Amino acid sequence: MLFKNQSTRNLGSSFRARNRRTLPWLVAGLGALGARSASGQSSVDMVNLVYDESNSRIHVMEQMLLLHQDLGEAAGLLDVNVSHDSISGASPTGAYPSMDVTTSASGSKTTGQFPLARESNYRDALALAYGRKLGAHLPTVDVSYSKEDDYVAREAGLSDLWTMAEGRGVLHYGLSETSDLSEPITSHLHLAKKGLSYAVGWTWILGPDDLVDVSGSRTRLHGYLDEPYKVVTVGATTAPDHRPGTRTRDALLFKYAHYLPWEAAVRSSYRFYTDDWGIRAHTLDLVYEQHLDEDWTFAPEVRCYTQSKANFYGDIYQTPQTFMSSDYRLSAFNSVLGGLSLTYRLRDGLLLKAGGTMEMAKGRNPVTPLAVGSLPGPRAVFSGPPVSSADLDKITLTVGLSWRY
Repeated sequence: MLFKNQSTRNLGSSFRARNRRTLPWLVAGLGALGARSASGQSSVDMVNLVYDESNSRIHVMEQMLLLHQDLGEAAGLLDVNVSHDSISGASPTGAYPSMDVTTSASGSKTTGQFPLARESNYRDALALAYGRKLGAHLPTVDVSYSKEDDYVAREAGLSDLWTMAEGRGVLHYGLSETSDLSEPITSHLHLAKKGLSYAVGWTWILGPDDLVDVSGSRTRLHGYLDEPYKVVTVGATTAPDHRPGTRTRDALLFKYAHYLPWEAAVRSSYRFYTDDWGIRAHTLDLVYEQHLDEDWTFAPEVRCYTQSKANFYGDIYQTPQTFMSSDYRLSAFNSVLGGLSLTYRLRDGLLLKAGGTMEMAKGRNPVTPLAVGSLPGPRAVFSGPPVSSADLDKITLTVGLSWRY
């Protein structure tokens, strides 16, 4: 349950297993606090992240400081996470695409273009968690707060790790409540969104080399769930994005980790997601981690993702509907991610970490753009090859220092 209300961008995580043979990659199955309590180490992580989307879309720079402090058996465990994001670039407004003529040194080119809205924002976030072992239990309380120009997010949660079967099994469960406030710069409104999440899972050490984890979660959201800066095309005009005021999200997650005798490990996971907006999603992730020697570790990763579209999603509406959205994140699309991370031990307890991922997404609902000079409506003229605003390449780069003490 720790720090789950952070940026939706892939921030990554770091770990060091002290005993890879008897507790094989325990971090793959448990949360960060559970894994660190098993290792009994305090740590400080400093991470810098750069995220960039193709076609001059969104660009993010993020700095994070993560502190995990073991206060002793009687005092418990404390986690602190501080981060700052700067966000710039442009994102599709949801309006229907049209053909556009661009001129360069090589000549004129006509391509389908989606209307974009420029944006510049910042985000500061603070998350705190405190846990203390009570017999076979590790109850934890966590709170988080983040602030943007036009959005405030608050969260509080309570979770527990219950160790059973002489340490071979762990039941982990918890709940959290969110209270967010949207304050669009295009209006002076204060729009509330609230959520309640439940999660339960079971981690089992199958043997000295294998670990499995199965978990499930449900989140209920209600309040203002629209995107205030998105629009939809209705006939010859546009209207604001409008979505249901409630959303129930369910997810099932299966993880499996296997230690290999040549100082390596394979970590795999499968996640199924569904909600009452009609979206179904599948995620398959595979990571291979190899220790080259006492100092170097590398870990390639492959992840495949697919989702269906929301029931009310559409690129263009002939007449107004109760709910309408052209947000590409609610469309049907597939994506493939490849990544590689490297870890180098500068000295005992001090690690230098760097990594990067490249994700390629392809929309499954492409549309034919409007011809040059044409407007939406009954007399619209369409031309050019189909395009999708979900077609997007994403690059994430991270570098940081990790100190274990």
